[in-house]
Amino acid sequence: MFNVQGKTVREIALEAPVTTRVFEEFKIDYCCHGSIQFDEACRNVGASPEMVLQKLAFVVDASASNAAQNSADLPASDLIDHILDKHHVYTKAEMSNLTPLMEKVVSRHGEHYDYLNQLKDLFKAVCDDLGPHMMKEEMVLFPYIQKLDHCIRHQLTASFPPFVTVKHPIGMMSVEHEEVGELLTRMRAITNDYSLPDGACPSFTALYHRLAEFERDIHQHIHLENNILFPQAIELEMKAFEPVGH
Repeated sequence: MFNVQGKTVREIALEAPVTTRVFEEFKIDYCCHGSIQFDEACRNVGASPEMVLQKLAFVVDASASNAAQNSADLPASDLIDHILDKHHVYTKAEMSNLTPLMEKVVSRHGEHYDYLNQLKDLFKAVCDDLGPHMMKEEMVLFPYIQKLDHCIRHQLTASFPPFVTVKHPIGMMSVEHEEVGELLTRMRAITNDYSLPDGACPSFTALYHRLAEFERDIHQHIHLENNILFPQAIELEMKAFEPVGH
């Protein structure tokens, strides 16, 4: 049986990334609030720890023979490339593509389903937050982390950043992650977990499906940054500016 005794959901997700599928199913937050112990996290969403554990064990066993490399094992520079190529590209494309689809569904069905207007506003808030957020990562934080990684690998002297320490932008990014997470939670709540009304048209159906997929990707995206990349960056900075002789 997969062992979760004394572990936080963050630790479980890092140890076996495939478990995030189960956490998504039960709406257990492993990215923004992953420091909660497993049993408590289950109880917080009204789920039986025993039932969740059974599902965790199943997905872990099922993927054991064909497991992909754990992202926690990637060097910081490679992890950043993965985040940019897989998550930033996808997020930007979906924000652009979902906006007109949202407009279409709201214009046709907003009169009968008033919550769609609120959903539209919440999604716009997510986009308004994520656009500048990703730009700051791409233009400032990520290049600095990659430079640190390069200097340490090649035994070069790193230069101090204008923001003094990487902990400052990391703190800001983490707060912004939490704000986006709250918006996504509200989107799911007002749609009753993206439950479609009877007779929903293809556009309505596509919107809900893609919003749910968008949410899952954002959760994975935040998990990789909050729980893996940011701790790596802090450790890299400590190594880069460690006093000589230590």
